[in-house]
Amino acid sequence: MKKLDDIMELLTDEINGFQNSIKKLEGLSKGLNEVKVDTSKLEYLLKEHLRHQERVQSQNMKTLNHIDKKLKRTKLIPKWLLVLFLSVLIILSMTIGYLSLQVVQSNKKEKALAMKERVELQNQQ
Repeated sequence: MKKLDDIMELLTDEINGFQNSIKKLEGLSKGLNEVKVDTSKLEYLLKEHLRHQERVQSQNMKTLNHIDKKLKRTKLIPKWLLVLFLSVLIILSMTIGYLSLQVVQSNKKEKALAMKERVELQNQQ
């Protein structure tokens, strides 16, 4: 019976401790419910940050558009390089044409000389 009384006392102490803990939690809960947090400063800072990010994004978009316009105007080969290439090509074709004309004329002269020599040889015989 003594053991049963000891167990009852322990259970009673535990229940009282549990009830005290519940009262403390209720008090803390009421205190927490009564606490009011002022979020206006936080909201102001968030809005300022958002405005700043929008400005940065706007500047970045302007820069990207400017770069895009420049890229669209660029050409694969610069004009001066194209002019230089065409000039060299024209000079080369003129030189080749002139040299081929000289070769043709020298061939004609050689044929004419060869004919002349044949005629002279025939006349001498």
